[in-house]
Amino acid sequence: MNILTKEKPNKPVLAEEAEPISMTVAQYIVKQLSAWGVRRIYGVIGDTTFDLLDELARQNEIAYIACRHEGAAALMASAEAKLTGRIGVCLATSGPGIANLLNGLADAAADRAGVLAITGQVASDQIGTGTKQEINQQLLIQPIARQSELLAHPDALPQLLQRLLVHAVLHGEVTHLSIPKDGFRKKVRGEVVPYFPHLHQAVETPLQLWEDAARRLDSAMRPVIYAGRGAESASQELIRLAEKLGAPIITSLPARTLVPNDHPLYAGGLGQAGSECSSLILAECDLVLMLGATWWPDDYVPKQASVLQIDIDPSQMGKGHPLVQGIVADLASALPKINERLGQQPDRTSWKERTAKLREAWRLRIEGEAALEGSPTPPQAIMAELSDWLESDAIIAVDTGDHTLWFNRIYQAKREQRILISGRWRTLGFAVPAAIAAKLCCPERQVVAVAGDGGAVQTLLEFQTAVEQGLPITVLIINNGAYAMEKNRMLAEGMNTLGSVIRNPDFAAVAKALGGYGRRVEDRNGLREALTEAQKNPQPVLIEVMTADTVVPHTSA
Repeated sequence: MNILTKEKPNKPVLAEEAEPISMTVAQYIVKQLSAWGVRRIYGVIGDTTFDLLDELARQNEIAYIACRHEGAAALMASAEAKLTGRIGVCLATSGPGIANLLNGLADAAADRAGVLAITGQVASDQIGTGTKQEINQQLLIQPIARQSELLAHPDALPQLLQRLLVHAVLHGEVTHLSIPKDGFRKKVRGEVVPYFPHLHQAVETPLQLWEDAARRLDSAMRPVIYAGRGAESASQELIRLAEKLGAPIITSLPARTLVPNDHPLYAGGLGQAGSECSSLILAECDLVLMLGATWWPDDYVPKQASVLQIDIDPSQMGKGHPLVQGIVADLASALPKINERLGQQPDRTSWKERTAKLREAWRLRIEGEAALEGSPTPPQAIMAELSDWLESDAIIAVDTGDHTLWFNRIYQAKREQRILISGRWRTLGFAVPAAIAAKLCCPERQVVAVAGDGGAVQTLLEFQTAVEQGLPITVLIINNGAYAMEKNRMLAEGMNTLGSVIRNPDFAAVAKALGGYGRRVEDRNGLREALTEAQKNPQPVLIEVMTADTVVPHTSA
């Protein structure tokens, strides 16, 4: 009251008190996520998240995918984010629930896939008391999540959730929101915030940088292009640039589909799993144009060459390699600017002839390996059959292991295909959850999981999730009875191979027990028949291929 007039003071303009809108915390979360394009939440049930699960069951905007393990749920969210560019969302309960999420979330964090993890927490009056399943979730997840918040009051939810979504979608970060068990039913003040297109608005790069880049490329006598997944939006311009420069193209594994693998300038993958051709080219080049790539193994960084890097994320510049120039830009707009500024090109005849000779020698070697026969099936033959069988727009989820090296070495990718991997985290068990997420996102496309026996056992029970969801994915398990990559490296070092041999279950029988179709094959003909069957089968299919733990060339300790 005003002391002098004893009248109520006028309220400041726009300071009307906001009344709670008719949404609980659980309802608000569903509406807010839906407004930002979230279509699925992957999770495992727990008593701290009952209210959110109940709300998800009452609506049709967001589907809930019930998984067998929280780690697999997080891998599914990570794979969806990698495949679509949308935010992946996973859900878990307190204590062991959030602890189990960490491996899948670390995969997303390492590969810059935007994922939001929502976890239930113990009731508000029990936080910090050491009650069952209570842990400081923010400390637990700190090394992985860039932003992690505890909802202490429902009125903070709109601001907290918006910030977490922005960080996930804009920076490709893992973010985390924990909500006390009793918090889901409380009323929220605030409105649902729509997604803003300006979050992905391109920033104009100074023209001088494009002029400088073009001059460097014009003056290079032995240029090469190294492309990663970040160049996906600019694949046509990338090929056009390479053809202007006469520059061979080397790719990371996820980027193999950006360039037709039979293109005369394609030199194969990078690293131990890549081509000898690419290794020799890098050792002889004088300039590397690095486009949208985040990984470069130390042994393959050229010492004699200058590196010009273009990436949308400034934090990726110069990681593990020196730079002569770095440009922060979206490659879809960057490469046309460089192409139009290139001048008269020098005579690079000797470089073109040298790289063409290396590529031809590599092609003949790979064709020879791909033609191998025998029982058990040579790993090279498996990848060759897969190349021939997969549709032109298939999505291939590749697990981590010895088979990954053979895949990158032999497989011939097509332009419209997508390859999903656990890139920098390299966790076992990625392929099956990733294939499930891919089929949910793209039901019209063929989806295949390629896993070794060591990785398959990590998440194989999610095959039952595929059965429940009615997803006709194909799971190819390459069974060599060992953690072959580790075994062969230990042998190269002269070490005992303790722990490297696996006693596997009958994978085909497990698939049948989980409600799908399973078949074991011993040779190339059997594999070809099984793949043909899989293409016609409307249920999830598992093909177990018996193979040997053949040593991949370049294997070293």
